[in-house]
Amino acid sequence: MARSYNQAKPILRGLHEQLLNYFARQDQKILDQLYSFYIDDRSSYKLVEFLEHDLKDIKIKLLIFYDKHTGEVADMNARSFPLDFQKFLQEIINRMNVEEEYLFPLLEKLPKEN
Repeated sequence: MARSYNQAKPILRGLHEQLLNYFARQDQKILDQLYSFYIDDRSSYKLVEFLEHDLKDIKIKLLIFYDKHTGEVADMNARSFPLDFQKFLQEIINRMNVEEEYLFPLLEKLPKEN
């Protein structure tokens, strides 16, 4: 267990950066555009609110997971890593499924910028 955990720690740093970059694409500018465009469509507007709060939640989970498994006390958490990683990975998969089902269709309806 310890050997595979030690091998995973450097890879987690890369995963952390990639996820932060991915989520950074959903910045406040995009959210503001969605809110403005869907201001008169209550259900879509509420969906944007949900997506924004869900994104904040997943970012917090990312930071907690990353701190727990790459910080100074990470070796103390080696035993919980497989289960923690599996749960965290499922959260990421769920978020991406939500984006595919709900966010992308909302984005497709936005007017194209020149």
